[in-house]
Amino acid sequence: MTSQHPASSTGEPQEDPHWEIEGEFLALRGRWTLRRLTGAIDTVREGLRQAGRDRPWDLRGIERLDSVGALVIWHAWGGALPKDARLGAEQQAIFQRFATLETPSPPRQPWGLWARLEALGAHILGVGGDLWGLLLLLGALLTEFWRALRHPRHFPWREISATIVRTGPDSLPILSLIGFLIGIVISFQSAPTLASYGANIYIVSIAGLSILREFGPLITAVILAGRTGSAFTAQIGAMRVTEELDALRTFGISPVQRLILPKVIALAITLPLLVVWTDAVAILGAVIVAKLDLGISVGFFLREMPVMVPNFNFWLGICKGVLFGILIAWVSGYHGLKVQPNTDSLSRETTDSVVLTLTLVIVIDAVLAMIFANTGISVG
Repeated sequence: MTSQHPASSTGEPQEDPHWEIEGEFLALRGRWTLRRLTGAIDTVREGLRQAGRDRPWDLRGIERLDSVGALVIWHAWGGALPKDARLGAEQQAIFQRFATLETPSPPRQPWGLWARLEALGAHILGVGGDLWGLLLLLGALLTEFWRALRHPRHFPWREISATIVRTGPDSLPILSLIGFLIGIVISFQSAPTLASYGANIYIVSIAGLSILREFGPLITAVILAGRTGSAFTAQIGAMRVTEELDALRTFGISPVQRLILPKVIALAITLPLLVVWTDAVAILGAVIVAKLDLGISVGFFLREMPVMVPNFNFWLGICKGVLFGILIAWVSGYHGLKVQPNTDSLSRETTDSVVLTLTLVIVIDAVLAMIFANTGISVG
């Protein structure tokens, strides 16, 4: 009979994990625990693998076995339970649990047309799931809005006003800069072509239509989607991580009513007003370039603009602002509720919220452009 004590560094030898060859069996003795195996796990595993080759195992003499010791023995077995091993009842349960655990397979590398189609199908299913979730949230929003109208006392006035204050004035500086530069770029790019044809006055129509109809609401929505929409998602997602949403539900308070509905209403009010501000500063930039490059006076520009650009374009931009405001709060709230209680999910859903919002804003803007392609273009 031979005996080995590979982990005997402290304590009495019989307490340390060791094994003995008793006849045809490899008998394990001692305490196979993390404390006793620390610093010698690799040595013990390799020694066990060599000693137990072509021998049946007997683990009934082990005094104490924790998950670390069991894992060392399991790896020495090669990840499979020997049929002729002698085990106690508790040991049998531990190793059977190891046997039921599935070893994660390495991720398959995309290859060939089938793999690409599979990835495309998974992406389409994901988008379809998001659209269905957005539809369900829309129904919940309409239900909560109707309930709030029936009970004005419970209408979230404070949350709405707080959201308006946070999203409106704080967005003015960046919108002023971007809007002013957009107006300058539109006029600066159009001026040489118009001057070459002697059609300087049409800078009024080009700048007015493009700013009031398209760039004003679109730029405002893009800025707020990246600035405010991401903040909404992060706020609701952080409440999910800290279990504040669960606390609200425990008290019988609907997160949709107190967190998402006020943001939808607030952005539906704020974003059209910000569109008006962006239109104004963009037109100011266009007026300056028209004066400097084409010699069109400020008075002529402002006087002819209502004539050459029908009011329909202004109101179309305002309606787009309302629609985009609802869309930003709706999508950001949905992704906020989707956040799982971990930081990785929070960052992922915040990114997905901004990407989906920008995509829907551009798609809706393109659809509205096609629907109203022949409306509001005539020159009075």
